[in-house]
Amino acid sequence: MTEKPDNLTIVHICVMILMGTACALFFIHFVTGIIDYNIDAHANYVKEYATIVRYEAVQNRYQGYAYTTYYEYEADDGVYYGMWQRLIEDEEEAKAQVGKKVPIYVDHTLKRHRKDINISSDYIWIAGTISLVCFVVFLNSFVREIIFIVKWKKYKKELQMQSTNKR
Repeated sequence: MTEKPDNLTIVHICVMILMGTACALFFIHFVTGIIDYNIDAHANYVKEYATIVRYEAVQNRYQGYAYTTYYEYEADDGVYYGMWQRLIEDEEEAKAQVGKKVPIYVDHTLKRHRKDINISSDYIWIAGTISLVCFVVFLNSFVREIIFIVKWKKYKKELQMQSTNKR
C-alpha cells in the first residue's frame, strides 16, 4: 500500500453525494408529510358538493388518449378546484361526468379541501424509511472513507519514519 487508490475514494464520494441528496429530498417530503398530516387530522372538514366542470384529453402511454375530469366548488371564502378522476378511457364517459355533483370535504377556516377524509400516514412512513436508508448508506460510505484515510495517513507516516531511519 504505497499510494491511496483514487477510484475507491471516487466511488465513496459519488455514493455520498447521491445518498446525501436523496436523503435530503426524502427528508423534506417526510417533514412536509408530517405537517400536512397534522393539519388534516385537526381540520374541521365539512362535506360539500362540487361540480365537475371540464375534462381534458391526456396522452396515455399505453392506449393513446385518456381523459381527466376536474371539479370546482364556489364558496363565500373562495373557489375550490381540483382533479376528480383520471385515466378515463372513453371520452363519452368523461363528457357525461361534466355537470355531475361530487362530494368534497372543505375546511372553510383553513381554506383547505380534500376529495376524501381518510387520512393516512403511509406517505410519511415511506418517505421517512427511504430517507433513513439513504442516510445509513451515506454514513456507511462516509465512515469507511474516513477510516481508510486515517489508515492511509498512518501508513504513509510509518513509511516516512522507515525511510528516515534507513539514512
